[in-house]
Amino acid sequence: MSVPRRRRAAWCYVWALPNTLLGLALGALSFQRPRLDDGVAVFDRAVRGFLWLFSKSKWKAITYGHVILSARPLEGRLRAHERAHVRQYEILGPLFLPVYLVIFAVRGYRRHPMEVAASRAATPAGPSGGPA
Repeated sequence: MSVPRRRRAAWCYVWALPNTLLGLALGALSFQRPRLDDGVAVFDRAVRGFLWLFSKSKWKAITYGHVILSARPLEGRLRAHERAHVRQYEILGPLFLPVYLVIFAVRGYRRHPMEVAASRAATPAGPSGGPA
């Protein structure tokens, strides 16, 4: 079953561009070419370079704009979680990282509203309560 594609307006890419450039720079340090997944560059094919260092941390993946860096194959719930962050970047654009970090400093990771929303989007029932 294929995932429905959501067409993005060009402004979504422009608004998130500063973060996307950061993601592409970190992706380049993984010494691999990204694959495109519905308009998002994904670095998840080999765990080397930056992704090797990343794999030694407790995080599975991280998103910067329209770039997802993952130390494991991006599929299922992990994919849905990171795609929710892409949508958040499309809304907040260059404000995403400062807003995220301030809230993280106050509430931590588990109570962070952006993480809670991304985790909800990754539940088997999906964000609308229907089948994912």
